[in-house]
Amino acid sequence: MKEHLLFKTLKEVTDFSDESFQQLLSLFEARSLAKSELLFTQDTVVKELCFVMKGCLRQYQTTVDGYERNIFFAEEGWWCGEMESFIHSYPSIVSMQALENCMLLSINRERWEYATRNIPDYALYQIKNRSRTVAWLKSMISNIGTETPDEQYRRMLKENAHWVNRLPQYHIASYLGVTPETLSRIRKRNVRL
Repeated sequence: MKEHLLFKTLKEVTDFSDESFQQLLSLFEARSLAKSELLFTQDTVVKELCFVMKGCLRQYQTTVDGYERNIFFAEEGWWCGEMESFIHSYPSIVSMQALENCMLLSINRERWEYATRNIPDYALYQIKNRSRTVAWLKSMISNIGTETPDEQYRRMLKENAHWVNRLPQYHIASYLGVTPETLSRIRKRNVRL
Protein backbone atom coordinates (compact mmCIF):
# COMPACT_ATOMS: atom_id res chain seq x y z
CA MET A 1 0.00 0.00 0.00
CA LYS A 2 2.79 2.44 0.80
CA GLU A 3 3.86 2.11 -2.85
CA HIS A 4 0.40 3.11 -4.14
CA LEU A 5 0.77 6.34 -6.15
CA LEU A 6 -2.33 7.93 -4.63
CA PHE A 7 -1.11 7.14 -1.11
CA LYS A 8 2.32 8.65 -1.86
CA THR A 9 0.67 11.78 -3.31
CA LEU A 10 -1.57 12.23 -0.28
CA LYS A 11 1.40 11.75 2.10
CA GLU A 12 3.37 14.48 0.30
CA VAL A 13 0.81 17.03 1.46
CA THR A 14 -0.29 15.78 4.89
CA ASP A 15 0.05 12.87 7.27
CA PHE A 16 -2.33 10.20 6.05
CA SER A 17 -2.97 6.98 7.99
CA ASP A 18 -3.14 3.55 6.36
CA GLU A 19 -6.68 3.14 7.70
CA SER A 20 -7.83 6.48 6.25
CA PHE A 21 -6.26 5.59 2.92
CA GLN A 22 -8.06 2.23 2.74
CA GLN A 23 -11.35 3.95 3.56
CA LEU A 24 -10.73 6.60 0.89
CA LEU A 25 -9.53 4.17 -1.77
CA SER A 26 -12.75 2.14 -1.42
CA LEU A 27 -14.68 5.20 -2.66
CA PHE A 28 -12.82 5.37 -5.98
CA GLU A 29 -13.47 3.41 -9.14
CA ALA A 30 -10.83 2.48 -11.70
CA ARG A 31 -11.40 4.04 -15.08
CA SER A 32 -9.49 3.88 -18.35
CA LEU A 33 -9.48 6.56 -20.99
CA ALA A 34 -8.21 5.94 -24.51
CA LYS A 35 -5.86 8.34 -26.25
CA SER A 36 -7.82 11.34 -27.62
CA GLU A 37 -10.90 10.48 -25.54
CA LEU A 38 -12.52 13.36 -23.68
CA LEU A 39 -12.98 13.13 -19.92
CA PHE A 40 -15.38 16.08 -20.04
CA THR A 41 -16.11 18.99 -22.34
CA GLN A 42 -16.51 22.71 -22.03
CA ASP A 43 -20.12 23.75 -21.26
CA THR A 44 -20.99 20.45 -19.54
CA VAL A 45 -21.16 19.73 -15.80
CA VAL A 46 -18.18 17.75 -14.50
CA LYS A 47 -19.48 14.68 -12.65
CA GLU A 48 -16.21 13.21 -11.34
CA LEU A 49 -12.74 14.06 -10.16
CA CYS A 50 -9.96 11.77 -11.27
CA PHE A 51 -6.48 10.93 -10.10
CA VAL A 52 -4.01 10.00 -12.84
CA MET A 53 -2.36 6.65 -12.19
CA LYS A 54 -0.90 6.34 -15.68
CA GLY A 55 -0.92 8.58 -18.74
CA CYS A 56 -1.24 12.26 -19.51
CA LEU A 57 -4.22 14.53 -20.15
CA ARG A 58 -4.52 18.12 -21.24
CA GLN A 59 -6.95 20.68 -19.90
CA TYR A 60 -7.82 23.31 -22.48
CA GLN A 61 -10.27 26.03 -23.33
CA THR A 62 -11.76 26.58 -26.77
CA THR A 63 -12.14 30.22 -27.77
CA VAL A 64 -15.08 31.61 -29.76
CA ASP A 65 -12.96 31.44 -32.93
CA GLY A 66 -12.24 27.72 -32.33
CA TYR A 67 -8.66 28.05 -31.04
CA GLU A 68 -7.73 25.54 -28.31
CA ARG A 69 -5.48 26.96 -25.58
CA ASN A 70 -3.88 24.39 -23.29
CA ILE A 71 -4.02 25.41 -19.64
CA PHE A 72 -2.17 22.53 -18.00
CA PHE A 73 -1.18 18.91 -18.36
CA ALA A 74 -2.15 16.28 -15.77
CA GLU A 75 0.34 13.45 -15.52
CA GLU A 76 0.86 10.56 -13.13
CA GLY A 77 0.25 11.73 -9.57
CA TRP A 78 -1.95 14.67 -10.58
CA TRP A 79 -5.66 15.28 -10.12
CA CYS A 80 -7.80 16.17 -13.09
CA GLY A 81 -11.24 17.66 -13.24
CA GLU A 82 -12.70 21.11 -12.80
CA MET A 83 -13.62 21.90 -9.21
CA GLU A 84 -15.99 24.81 -9.81
CA SER A 85 -18.14 22.71 -12.12
CA PHE A 86 -17.82 19.59 -9.95
CA ILE A 87 -18.78 21.23 -6.65
CA HIS A 88 -21.42 23.70 -7.85
CA SER A 89 -22.79 21.83 -10.89
CA TYR A 90 -21.93 24.77 -13.15
CA PRO A 91 -21.02 24.13 -16.78
CA SER A 92 -17.27 23.76 -17.13
CA ILE A 93 -15.28 26.51 -18.82
CA VAL A 94 -12.66 23.95 -19.97
CA SER A 95 -12.38 20.51 -21.57
CA MET A 96 -10.09 17.62 -20.63
CA GLN A 97 -8.66 15.13 -23.14
CA ALA A 98 -6.35 12.13 -22.87
CA LEU A 99 -3.08 12.62 -24.76
CA GLU A 100 -2.15 9.00 -24.06
CA ASN A 101 -4.02 5.91 -22.93
CA CYS A 102 -4.78 6.65 -19.28
CA MET A 103 -5.58 4.73 -16.12
CA LEU A 104 -7.51 6.87 -13.66
CA LEU A 105 -9.10 6.60 -10.24
CA SER A 106 -12.48 8.31 -10.34
CA ILE A 107 -14.68 9.63 -7.54
CA ASN A 108 -18.15 11.11 -7.99
CA ARG A 109 -19.48 14.10 -6.09
CA GLU A 110 -21.52 12.12 -3.58
CA ARG A 111 -18.53 9.96 -2.60
CA TRP A 112 -16.17 12.96 -2.62
CA GLU A 113 -18.46 14.82 -0.19
CA TYR A 114 -18.70 11.71 1.98
CA ALA A 115 -14.89 11.43 2.07
CA THR A 116 -14.48 15.12 2.85
CA ARG A 117 -16.98 14.91 5.72
CA ASN A 118 -16.01 11.53 7.17
CA ILE A 119 -12.28 11.05 6.60
CA PRO A 120 -10.47 13.80 8.55
CA ASP A 121 -7.12 13.03 6.89
CA TYR A 122 -8.73 13.60 3.49
CA ALA A 123 -10.46 16.81 4.60
CA LEU A 124 -7.10 18.18 5.78
CA TYR A 125 -5.50 17.05 2.53
CA GLN A 126 -8.17 18.94 0.56
CA ILE A 127 -7.56 22.15 2.52
CA LYS A 128 -3.78 21.96 2.18
CA ASN A 129 -3.87 20.90 -1.47
CA ARG A 130 -6.30 23.71 -2.41
CA SER A 131 -3.93 26.18 -0.73
CA ARG A 132 -1.02 24.80 -2.79
CA THR A 133 -3.12 24.97 -5.95
CA VAL A 134 -4.08 28.61 -5.34
CA ALA A 135 -0.42 29.53 -4.74
CA TRP A 136 0.60 27.72 -7.94
CA LEU A 137 -2.14 29.47 -9.94
CA LYS A 138 -1.08 32.89 -8.60
CA SER A 139 2.48 32.15 -9.66
CA MET A 140 1.34 31.05 -13.12
CA ILE A 141 -0.77 34.18 -13.59
CA SER A 142 2.10 36.37 -12.45
CA ASN A 143 4.51 34.63 -14.83
CA ILE A 144 2.15 34.93 -17.80
CA GLY A 145 1.91 38.67 -17.24
CA THR A 146 5.62 39.31 -16.79
CA GLU A 147 7.60 36.69 -18.73
CA THR A 148 8.48 36.75 -22.39
CA PRO A 149 7.74 33.58 -24.38
CA ASP A 150 11.45 32.69 -24.18
CA GLU A 151 11.37 33.02 -20.39
CA GLN A 152 8.20 30.93 -20.20
CA TYR A 153 9.87 28.26 -22.31
CA ARG A 154 12.98 28.22 -20.10
CA ARG A 155 10.82 27.98 -16.95
CA MET A 156 8.88 25.11 -18.53
CA LEU A 157 12.17 23.33 -19.25
CA LYS A 158 13.32 23.87 -15.68
CA GLU A 159 10.07 22.61 -14.15
CA ASN A 160 8.98 19.99 -16.72
CA ALA A 161 11.85 19.21 -19.10
CA HIS A 162 10.36 15.78 -19.87
CA TRP A 163 7.44 17.47 -21.66
CA VAL A 164 9.70 18.05 -24.67
CA ASN A 165 9.83 14.28 -25.28
CA ARG A 166 6.38 13.38 -23.97
CA LEU A 167 4.08 15.97 -25.53
CA PRO A 168 3.52 16.97 -29.15
CA GLN A 169 5.19 20.33 -29.83
CA TYR A 170 1.93 21.95 -30.95
CA HIS A 171 0.48 21.22 -27.49
CA ILE A 172 3.49 22.84 -25.82
CA ALA A 173 3.13 25.83 -28.16
CA SER A 174 -0.53 26.16 -27.22
CA TYR A 175 0.38 25.96 -23.51
CA LEU A 176 2.91 28.77 -23.99
CA GLY A 177 0.44 30.80 -26.07
CA VAL A 178 2.57 30.82 -29.22
CA THR A 179 2.36 29.23 -32.65
CA PRO A 180 4.32 26.02 -33.36
CA GLU A 181 6.55 28.08 -35.70
CA THR A 182 7.32 30.56 -32.92
CA LEU A 183 8.05 27.69 -30.53
CA SER A 184 10.53 26.31 -33.07
CA ARG A 185 12.34 29.67 -33.14
CA ILE A 186 12.28 29.90 -29.33
CA ARG A 187 13.77 26.40 -29.06
CA LYS A 188 16.58 27.30 -31.49
CA ARG A 189 17.37 30.50 -29.57
CA ASN A 190 17.47 28.66 -26.27
CA VAL A 191 19.59 25.68 -27.32
CA ARG A 192 22.72 27.73 -26.72
CA LEU A 193 21.81 28.60 -23.12
